[in-house]
Amino acid sequence: MSNNKQRGRSESIVKLIYQQKEAKLWYEEANSHVKAENLLKALQAYNKALELNPSDKNCLVARSKCYLLLGQPESGLKDAEAALAVDKNFMKGIYQKAESLYYLGDFEHSLMYHYRGLRIRPDYDGFQLGIGKAQKAIENALGGAMLARKKSPGLSSTSKSSGKGKSKGTATTVSSKFSSVKHTPEPAIVKDTPKSTHGHTPMPRPVTANQSSKLLRELRTDKEYLDSLLNRPDVKCKINEDDSTVVGYIKDAVDFLNTRQEFWRQQLPCKFK
Repeated sequence: MSNNKQRGRSESIVKLIYQQKEAKLWYEEANSHVKAENLLKALQAYNKALELNPSDKNCLVARSKCYLLLGQPESGLKDAEAALAVDKNFMKGIYQKAESLYYLGDFEHSLMYHYRGLRIRPDYDGFQLGIGKAQKAIENALGGAMLARKKSPGLSSTSKSSGKGKSKGTATTVSSKFSSVKHTPEPAIVKDTPKSTHGHTPMPRPVTANQSSKLLRELRTDKEYLDSLLNRPDVKCKINEDDSTVVGYIKDAVDFLNTRQEFWRQQLPCKFK
């Protein structure tokens, strides 16, 4: 009876070793696909490697990077967190989580994880660069928000019509939805956008419906609804005959979403823009 148990254990160990070796082969194949920029093949190989060895923290981090290159930061964040569940002080996992948060627009938490990683590995330049990048994104976002408020026609109209409580409240409801999205700061186009050789900034490329869905995610439906309102001059405000304040807030929201969309398009790797 004891011999059967020992034999069973030995077979399990041999099987586990074989699976780990096979997983390593898939991992190395995936890395070679990434170098050749065959990202979908790389993702398939990483998936097979992790099926055989789900707790391989290096493979989880590598697949997270692959997801970011494919424009899927949500999946990238899940893999980074899975790697940290295996080893909470894993430097590569902390860095990858910080990068995933950055591409998700959660600049504050990205900055926090870059600082956390810097305490663990002060000699790693990636954390220093990440801190500077996240700080710049936060500054640009705050600067863009202040500039938008200064130029907003809707806000100036609100100050003039402070006595009209119902109209003002309605407009505020429309605007507040977009200014209080959790972990989504109002983005501004990065200051170091490359300029053309003719001395003017190139116009943003048109964004397809599929790209818009990936860039704006859950806010795409809201943008389509607001665009449809602006394209329907026959739709009027029931509360107040002068609906210029509400229209101003709708335009502010659409401008905000357009700016956010262009900002995230710039953050994508060049081949996906």
